[in-house]
Amino acid sequence: MKKITVLAAVLILCAAHASAYENSYAGYSVKDGQPYYKLEAKKVYAYTNISSKKVYQNEENLKNTAVNIVNYYTAEDMEQILGEKFSTAYFDAEYEKRALLERSQLNPKTVPAPLLELDKYAEHDSNGNLTIQSKVLKEKLEKLTPLIKTGKIAGKKAITISYLYKQGDVLVKIDTSLVSANDRLYLLSTVNTDQDLYAPKKDEKDADADADIDDIDTDAESDENDEAKTEPKSAASAKEEMDKALEVENVFVRDVPAETMQRFAKAHTDLLKGFKAFAPTSTPKAIGFTDAAAGKSVQLPDDWFYGQLNLKYKDKGTFYLTLASSMKEMQEVAANTDYDSVYAVLAIPQADPEYQKKVTELYSSGARNVLQHWNHLLITASVDNITDAEIKELLSTPVANRLAVESFISEGLQRMKGFSNEYFALKDYKTNFDFTQEKALIGINADTDLLKDFAYNNKILLSCNQKAATAMLFIKKTDVETEKSLEQQVNKWHF
Repeated sequence: MKKITVLAAVLILCAAHASAYENSYAGYSVKDGQPYYKLEAKKVYAYTNISSKKVYQNEENLKNTAVNIVNYYTAEDMEQILGEKFSTAYFDAEYEKRALLERSQLNPKTVPAPLLELDKYAEHDSNGNLTIQSKVLKEKLEKLTPLIKTGKIAGKKAITISYLYKQGDVLVKIDTSLVSANDRLYLLSTVNTDQDLYAPKKDEKDADADADIDDIDTDAESDENDEAKTEPKSAASAKEEMDKALEVENVFVRDVPAETMQRFAKAHTDLLKGFKAFAPTSTPKAIGFTDAAAGKSVQLPDDWFYGQLNLKYKDKGTFYLTLASSMKEMQEVAANTDYDSVYAVLAIPQADPEYQKKVTELYSSGARNVLQHWNHLLITASVDNITDAEIKELLSTPVANRLAVESFISEGLQRMKGFSNEYFALKDYKTNFDFTQEKALIGINADTDLLKDFAYNNKILLSCNQKAATAMLFIKKTDVETEKSLEQQVNKWHF
């Protein structure tokens, strides 16, 4: 009986370790429960609170999934943000000060609170961090009234900033708890949504449908309506419509069902329960991802991030989709995206005889701003437990299938090369085909020009064996240096 108990304890410990993310340099671990989506960068880790195994067991769970985000800051980072020395003792003093104000029922705004000036954290994002309060969300949160509470959550001293608001038909709650240990500050955020509370009721949808039917007019009236529809819309009005769709509105707790608020609170409490701080190590954590379906891992450059989708289908294997790129490049792309061009595109009536030309010109202008800053992109996709008869047939007659596949791909690439224009040009390409009864590999290495001025090298590897299939796309700007170790790993992404 004792042996069984010990074995059970060991299994529980192993399972707990397997479902936890750890960053020893940051000095923390967090139980993520093998999430179906996660994102990792140098100073941020985000994940869903639903596991890859449960995603399709219940679609209701997926609809109301919460996202947890952990940001960390060293004492040096915090000194830059605050303009003064930071330590866990500094945090504890701020915590006690706010707790005293709350107990005394005094207005906390009468005392400066530099720790809570989250816009300063957003300004620090260029150092490899990415907070909820930065960029697009920052504008939304500035229009909302936060609730700030001081108290222990899961035994940890926490200063928590909460937002509860409505956007469109969706209820959103964002909780960010500031906690500290070992002279580091951690921002633990949970983004909860509820799509039921403000969803249009069935009778409202039916009324909308009836209204659509009532709008059907006679031919003469229809012609007039068609003319009205072709009236050009200004970019300003298109922007106004877009802003209206993204408008946020404060919501009071009393207007939300208790069980919904309890679900929100549990998600954030679970994050803090699963968070554990420990003495940090001196070696920075290498950023990298593993694709278990392909049995491959990639270690990324220091300033990169990756996002990974992981779906486990019952009796049907596992699917992985991973995207990786430079965090700095993506932030520059976001900062230089021309949103006015997007609004201008939306304002062009489809009846305009030069609609396609105008749309292309506007998109090209916006794309040029993006391409100036976008240098790298890595995408991988894999699936295991293959039962597809076509894959097995592909490997059963390797010589004949290789000739067929090679002919098809080579012909397609040659046609693409002939169709090159000022927006896209396939300049040159090389192919590699290796088929056996155990595995198959298709390799394409192509040089392309985008908008004439931006040259990229594109590497594509498609590979499969009797049990799994994987695909890899690596795009890099030809005049930008790429770490050799990354290129070497990319070249080996096949069976």
